[in-house]
Amino acid sequence: MAPFVGVTEFLCGALILIGFLARVAAVPLIIIMLVALLSTKLPILLGHDWLIFHVRDLDRYGFLSMTHEARTDVAMLLEALFILLCGAGRWSFDATRSGQDRAF
Repeated sequence: MAPFVGVTEFLCGALILIGFLARVAAVPLIIIMLVALLSTKLPILLGHDWLIFHVRDLDRYGFLSMTHEARTDVAMLLEALFILLCGAGRWSFDATRSGQDRAF
């Protein structure tokens, strides 16, 4: 799955960067981030394997360890949610195509 996820993140990130179909491109990124959080960070929170996902070796487990490990994933998830809700902005190709003259 790694090549699929990598290509999807690259293409959707490029679409968001130029502001073309940004809201559509945010949806796969949200799904990828949710799966990443569930598969890699939830076992750290629980401190043991969960379903098919294995916990990796860390010094400590629990809420603080999970939040420390998940900070980048959560930031990317919130960014993708913001773009999904608000759009790419007034200087994007999406705004130019639709004739929008507003900030969000």
